[in-house]
Amino acid sequence: MRHHQLVLIVLLAALAGGCARARASTEPVMPMLSPPPPPPRVVETYVDDPVRPVERTSGDTANATPASKPVARPPVTRPEVSKPEPARSEPERPTTSAPALTLKPAPGAEAKTEAAIRTLVTRATSHLQRVNYAALDADGRAQFETSRRFIQQAEDALKNGNLSFAGKLADKAATMAAVLVR
Repeated sequence: MRHHQLVLIVLLAALAGGCARARASTEPVMPMLSPPPPPPRVVETYVDDPVRPVERTSGDTANATPASKPVARPPVTRPEVSKPEPARSEPERPTTSAPALTLKPAPGAEAKTEAAIRTLVTRATSHLQRVNYAALDADGRAQFETSRRFIQQAEDALKNGNLSFAGKLADKAATMAAVLVR
């Protein structure tokens, strides 16, 4: 019986040692990737105006050229450069102000847009009120101040009727304030 146990132990040791060394070393087959074909290109062909032959009159016999030779195109005219006026003692002031460069929402949507912007400004303000300014590091304080300036600029833009700019500023202020609250 002792002999059978010894044979069994040797056999198990041989099997365990063989399994420890044997490993499957197959690599998965990767599909070949090819780039998609390029999109079709629309190329317009440039057609130059054909050169017209010179028409001769009876008075052009001295400088006559054969009719088959092309004529050079007329020179391109350059705009005149105005001479600067002498300096005046008092600069001229425009009589009318320049029109405001504002983007306006579609007619009828101004009220909804303004309400949405005011909601963003209110949310940003409430977030900033919850922030402990003294606990912020230098970067946090800079973000706090920037967010506060964005809120002020958004309110100014709302007063001036520039809803597009006010919306962008209010969105930036609300985003920065929300990050500071976390």
